[in-house]
Amino acid sequence: MNMGIEVRFRGQSGKAWQFQRVATEAPWARSAGVAIFAAPDTYGWRIIRVVELSGRPNDVQPIWALADAERYGANAVFVALEFDAAARKTMAADIEEGFSPVCFSGHNRADAAPIAA
Repeated sequence: MNMGIEVRFRGQSGKAWQFQRVATEAPWARSAGVAIFAAPDTYGWRIIRVVELSGRPNDVQPIWALADAERYGANAVFVALEFDAAARKTMAADIEEGFSPVCFSGHNRADAAPIAA
């Protein structure tokens, strides 16, 4: 996967999660991790949607999520690689709670592990 610039998104917990910007046409959806779909904003990026990436090569849900986010202006994809499913869930929940994305995934936060300070 061709990685671009590094960007940190700080979740509600205060933790700065590190992401890489990738081309929308790159095979990012095959990775295990978390993806953020965003649009440029006055002071950086407006997060449109946050999705967990399963790492399964034929998982089309992230592609559909990007298509949905593009309707709201998303034109950038940021990916953080993470192979642990519980860690992915925690990261996605922390970022969603910190940024209030336009498209909320609504995944169950009770399943997310607590974040160490």
